[in-house]
Amino acid sequence: MGLLSSILKSFIPAGGRRRKRVAKRRSAAKAEGGMRPSDADGAPKILVASLFGSGGKEVSDRISGMLGAEGTVSTYRLDQTLKQNLRLAPLERLLLAVEEGRGWLKEETAQLLVWGELEDMGTVSRIRFCTLAGPEEGLPGTFGLEGTLDLSVPWADASSDIVRAVILAVALPVTQGSRNEMAARLKKLLAPATQACTVISTETPAEYRGRTHAALGHAYATAFRYGQKKALPGALKHYEVAEGLLDAGKHPGAWALLQVHWGAVMEADACSRKDVAAMQVAIERYRTVTETLSRDANGYDWASAQVRRAMALYKLASMVPEKTATHLKASASAFEEALTVYDRNAMPHRWAEIMNHYGVTQMALGGYGSSNAMLQQSIATFRTVLEIRKRDQQPEQWAQTINNLGAACFALAKRTKEEHLLEEAARCFQGAGKNYRKIPGNKKRVQVIANNLARVRAMLN
Repeated sequence: MGLLSSILKSFIPAGGRRRKRVAKRRSAAKAEGGMRPSDADGAPKILVASLFGSGGKEVSDRISGMLGAEGTVSTYRLDQTLKQNLRLAPLERLLLAVEEGRGWLKEETAQLLVWGELEDMGTVSRIRFCTLAGPEEGLPGTFGLEGTLDLSVPWADASSDIVRAVILAVALPVTQGSRNEMAARLKKLLAPATQACTVISTETPAEYRGRTHAALGHAYATAFRYGQKKALPGALKHYEVAEGLLDAGKHPGAWALLQVHWGAVMEADACSRKDVAAMQVAIERYRTVTETLSRDANGYDWASAQVRRAMALYKLASMVPEKTATHLKASASAFEEALTVYDRNAMPHRWAEIMNHYGVTQMALGGYGSSNAMLQQSIATFRTVLEIRKRDQQPEQWAQTINNLGAACFALAKRTKEEHLLEEAARCFQGAGKNYRKIPGNKKRVQVIANNLARVRAMLN
């Protein structure tokens, strides 16, 4: 049993005690006022837990109250506190807390949990976010495990616009209905939220002010991601301000996270414009993190930047045909560097996520270089990932990897004509298609998988 699994087993109650806690939590989740969206429109259900620390309950009451007036979300106040185990390393304690938070989301059939704690002797609220499926890495504005919104307590009325904008930005990607109304509301909140930054006291420590600007930059980046091209300058401006407040030596984690977000929105813009030079600038920002921070002292931040650099290099490979092999090899090397930090036993799901990306790069290298050995390596990589990603536990992640395994087997079978590889590819595509049909928003992907399955069957016949 891995370290994280052992921790979770000892931490999460079982049997009757767990059922009692679930019942207590359900009875404590109270709907806030305001305009209630219909259950059918897919508006995300948001749970607001009590922030940990003296005064945290009052901060959460205020958050849930202002969200309750938003007609684009369904808000429930949860009279519970999600706590971190301070005896663990920072990332492990966050992983454990988020695992418990996702349990709450499943119990309450909600999509977003707002939680956090009071910092600096209760003078700063650190607002955190937990989504049911977890964020999609590398997309502009994505609030990941360590993404926070920091605000002085008590915050000015104008700062409420910052809170609304940031929380809507986190909720937007997880809504299951139409995102148009929520995206329009986010757009209206961005300007007043930026104006509210001018009233933040300069006596607030630089790290917290920097995190506030970074979070608002993420909100602008999310708006850009959902079609508001004019939001890009706003994201870059807030990131620039945040960079001036966050020192790499004093605040390495927050500084590195800012650089990765900054690179992500630049990367997305470069892809949309097919701008090779802009993509190289984004990659340089990731590289700056790996060269500024120490792998030993800041391992996870260093490794996260390596992953982002690897994924950007993979995209660059398709943009510069004459250097495809060079960029794919550099991408594979960056993934290998990251995997020296992420341990399979301690962080199995994160390890599996990176290994899955690594396998995709290996498959591309095998296809581009006509290397059967590299394709065989990618097949082995995907099979190893499936030891962690189980169909009943992570249906979408399992489908992603089993589909990749099918593609790698099919690619190799087209060269070797080995029937067992075609049979394995057929099983993989069948399983992936079945799972994806159950997950909303995958109609096009299901069709692509069906087409691939038809091609495999044609070869088998």
